[in-house]
Amino acid sequence: MKKAIFVLAVFCLSGFVGGCGEVKDALDIEFSITHNHIFTIRGGDTTLSYNINLDDNDDYRKYKDKIRRVRIDYLHYSITSNTGSGGKGDFYAGPYGSTFSSATKVAETISFAAGETRGETDVQWINLEYLESLLTNGKLSLWAVATGSGVDVIVPVVIKVEITANPLE
Repeated sequence: MKKAIFVLAVFCLSGFVGGCGEVKDALDIEFSITHNHIFTIRGGDTTLSYNINLDDNDDYRKYKDKIRRVRIDYLHYSITSNTGSGGKGDFYAGPYGSTFSSATKVAETISFAAGETRGETDVQWINLEYLESLLTNGKLSLWAVATGSGVDVIVPVVIKVEITANPLE
């Protein structure tokens, strides 16, 4: 009888310990942080950087030491004004506070015609791995650059970041 109780206790303990990961995962807290910025892009000039600091968000600060995952959900753009010629826009990112000369191309728009505007849409290509690696520290700098002479566009950008935290981390 004692042997049966011991085996039953070991079995229950194994099931409890094996299920801890599932219990921990059930306590995950997920929230989103959305950043909006308007770039004015002229010719081949680089815009001023837009610095993203996740510490500006109350939820992020609350769970900062409990973060399990930071993921870019999307990077959308639109063209609300286009008084120049056609071209193409690119987005570059680098470590927070860095200079453009050390930035890496992270996304590109589709080509646009002179005078063309468009509503919010996805970028054509995005380097999520690099962008997300920058956000492991909670910060990054972002720039916009246009290819094409005579380009003069206003480009609002929306970046949605998904955060998963766990109070047990």
